[in-house]
Amino acid sequence: MFRFEAIHMYGIIGLAIIVGAISIQAIKKYELKTFYGEDILFEHKPYQKGAVYGGLIFGCGWALTGACPGPLFALVGNGYSIILVSLASALFGTWVYGYYQIKLPH
Repeated sequence: MFRFEAIHMYGIIGLAIIVGAISIQAIKKYELKTFYGEDILFEHKPYQKGAVYGGLIFGCGWALTGACPGPLFALVGNGYSIILVSLASALFGTWVYGYYQIKLPH
């Protein structure tokens, strides 16, 4: 994806955004309800610049390793031992965030 050699991931992500936007507009326009007859509410979330910084750090890690954090365990299990560095880095980053979470703007 990050080598811009194929559109597969961008296509999937772009299509998901389009389908999501159309679905939300349909839910609002036709006042659709859940299967249990409850209203579907969309709450406004305030902008947080920390999410941009976190997304950039996450994206850079993904680009450098070439793997989403989810499959790291599967890659290690498949014998790609170099991924242990990525896995350790991801776990360390998670720990650092947890440690400093109360001091970070949310």
